[in-house]
Amino acid sequence: MTGTASTFGNLPTGVRHPYTALLESLPRVADRALVETVELPAIATAWRQATANKSRELAALDQATLSNPNFADHAEVSRELGNEFLNRLLPLRDARILRRHAEAVENGDAAGSHLIVFGLMLAVFSVPPRQALVDYAQARLPDADSTPAATISNLLARAA
Repeated sequence: MTGTASTFGNLPTGVRHPYTALLESLPRVADRALVETVELPAIATAWRQATANKSRELAALDQATLSNPNFADHAEVSRELGNEFLNRLLPLRDARILRRHAEAVENGDAAGSHLIVFGLMLAVFSVPPRQALVDYAQARLPDADSTPAATISNLLARAA
């Protein structure tokens, strides 16, 4: 685990911080293209929309991500993982964007993809997005130590 993920450690109650727990829950994939072309851009866009409190756009991104044919094989696991972690974040419902997204998931307007929930976490916990994308890639890919910084920079620029 990288420096950012490890700094979150346990909460005062002894429970793993949701950011670290989600990273540790991710199944590894060998498909670098999936992570770089679908997952990381979705996370970066979700972070940007969450920081701008764009709940409708976030719900639409959630639905679009899970309907992406390149992500079809991972959609169900993503939904399960995302909903699990969204439920863990429910005590933070005072964060308006989190509350609105949880309501959209409950109403069926959003799917609750782990990618979108991870982007929400970045906004809610003020995690630097550049480092978070590196953390995500390292948690998801077996050989992610070689994820180019330019790829991360380009994703953040496009999400702007």
